[in-house]
Amino acid sequence: AYRAAGGYQLLRKVKAGETGIDAIIDTMQNAGLRGLGGAGFPAGKKWNFVRGYPGPRLMSINGDEGEPGTFKDRIYLEKDPHRTFEGALIAAHTVEAERIYFYMRDEYPAVLAILRAEIAALEAAGIVRPGFIELRRGAGAYICGEESAMLESIEGKRGMPRHRPPYIAEVGLFGRPTLNHNVETLWWIRDIV
Repeated sequence: AYRAAGGYQLLRKVKAGETGIDAIIDTMQNAGLRGLGGAGFPAGKKWNFVRGYPGPRLMSINGDEGEPGTFKDRIYLEKDPHRTFEGALIAAHTVEAERIYFYMRDEYPAVLAILRAEIAALEAAGIVRPGFIELRRGAGAYICGEESAMLESIEGKRGMPRHRPPYIAEVGLFGRPTLNHNVETLWWIRDIV
């Protein structure tokens, strides 16, 4: 349904070079979108930082909303997961990420099932290569909502925050420059770019 309604057309245009990388980053910076996971760091500035470090680069998506009573990301993913995927794929293309790691709260089994099915659909449609988006189940610890603790968990370690600097834009997942956004931040990218 998402593709039938024009979904992934923006991604196609971005990948075809109809909008240049610098123009996309400028648009994001001028739009003023800030991370919606709590820290409020400007998304366009984050993209620029990550691109400034030599690759290979990775991307992570934080779907581990551990704040009591919080379930906004679950709603976005249950209702329209492809909108988040398209935003993520545009962001990944822009920073030249080689892979996306989607860290999702294990307490949302229905959302995990949706994501597995929709990632498989993206692969079957040729929108992403097999394995480009890797779904990782959260460990259930509240601290894993913090970006560096989440990366530690994705790497199979105990989810503990890292000392900074360096920040994950420089030394992130598996030691590579990493762009990290939460689900809601990615959900808005399609309307901005």
